Amino acid sequence: MLTPFPQHTIAYSWEGCTEAFLWSRKVLGVRQPTLDWHAVTLKLFRLCHEDCQLECPSPTVCPTSHLQTFLWWLARRGVRPISQQTYYRSLRVFFRWLVHEGFRDDTPTSKVPMPKANEPLPRTVTQEHFLAAIATLNPKKFCDLRNLALFVMALDTGARLSELLTLRVGQLDLQNRCAKVVGKGNRERVIVFGQQTTSLLLRYLTMRSVKLGSCSNETFVFVYANGAPLDARYVNRAWHRAQERANLTPLPFHGLRHGFARVWLLRGGDAISLQILLGHKSPAMTRRYVTLWGTDLQRLHAQVSPIDKLKLPQHLRVRSQ
Repeated sequence: MLTPFPQHTIAYSWEGCTEAFLWSRKVLGVRQPTLDWHAVTLKLFRLCHEDCQLECPSPTVCPTSHLQTFLWWLARRGVRPISQQTYYRSLRVFFRWLVHEGFRDDTPTSKVPMPKANEPLPRTVTQEHFLAAIATLNPKKFCDLRNLALFVMALDTGARLSELLTLRVGQLDLQNRCAKVVGKGNRERVIVFGQQTTSLLLRYLTMRSVKLGSCSNETFVFVYANGAPLDARYVNRAWHRAQERANLTPLPFHGLRHGFARVWLLRGGDAISLQILLGHKSPAMTRRYVTLWGTDLQRLHAQVSPIDKLKLPQHLRVRSQ
């Protein structure tokens, strides 16, 4: 249980403000990977000050020019623009917190635009690629059956790996083919899956019960052979190996999420429902999916166009060019 942050330790120094900021994020339920990201960003920001000999005893008096220097410093070190954006976002959260707490009146990020970066195309797993990869698994083996159930559930739901690895047995509803997951910002949502995924999950959980004994509602769904919960590094390696055995160019596990989005749109699913299913806080990423697969959507529209299916009155018809 967290204890209140000692007020006497909240100093205006970099160390004091950083400690207080990270504590405040932890109290709000921010997950450890995000806390680590903020910590690394602030450490790099301080390193830039030392490297460039910038005088700045406290973040409460950090000028806009120091943020501009930091972005230049990152570029000089070969940091890609898309990575520069992640550091920028972290500093924006930090300085906004300083303003909110009354430590300063403005944020340097309000006067410095975010670095521009061409977002790379999503490395999307197609259905053909997926079938070839999972064909290398042997469902008679516990580890392979577990990996198969995990891979299939990822493609069928579009859930993030972190959401699946923290899924507990009590959050699964196989009868209604859905599950409750906790996504970014500790936001809960329901994911749904099909009959084949349900059958695979049931088969895996049955083998698991035989091997490890019965489990409670609080037990993690995806575990090692000794009952310990799986970690992301292992899953990424397992997915990578399955693709290599199929002589495929390995795609990231996150490509399964992109693959779900692509198939959803190609089969007539709407963007609003997709945003809800994927747990996107804003429609920006969903719009990007629609834009990326626009040509595929055009082909789909040609098959279902309401107007093309209508027989217009003769005097309203226009000959094709």
